[in-house]
Amino acid sequence: MRLFRILKRLYTLGDGPAKRYKKGKNSAIDVLSDLVEIGEGFISAPGSIILAHDASTVIHTGKLRVERTIIGKKVFLGANAVVLPGVKIGDGAIVGAGAVVTKDIPAGMIVGGNPAKVITSVEKYLEKCEQRNVLYDVTDAVKDKHGTFKRNTPQETKESIEYIYKQIKKRESSTNE
Repeated sequence: MRLFRILKRLYTLGDGPAKRYKKGKNSAIDVLSDLVEIGEGFISAPGSIILAHDASTVIHTGKLRVERTIIGKKVFLGANAVVLPGVKIGDGAIVGAGAVVTKDIPAGMIVGGNPAKVITSVEKYLEKCEQRNVLYDVTDAVKDKHGTFKRNTPQETKESIEYIYKQIKKRESSTNE
């Protein structure tokens, strides 16, 4: 009975990060959070999961698979993405929404899919965004807090949204002239 409770505790992901894990609010972090390393400037979208253990082995071997999971600096983890145990994600990588990361990702690459595969480099992606003119400035409040796990106040969020819409209107009016 005690073993069952321990395994259940290990397998259960709570709402948001594990108790000992202080970073982020959007990712569910494995209960073995000491085995999940996340670099500075990490940003995750809602619903993402980062694992350091796999309980599927227990029914076959009576043992739990446990591996350290490492996420580099300035990594973005998209909505509902899953990072499996033992994966290393390089600095500056972007993981697309819904991706299931089963293997290591080199620094500066964008991956997506199930299983996640390299799509392009971050550098090429940013060049395409510039060419399509779809990048907009953000407010100082957003710049200062982005990647720090500090939330904007409702007022800062409202100002940020208004700032984006103002830029969109300006671009649209200049292309219509």
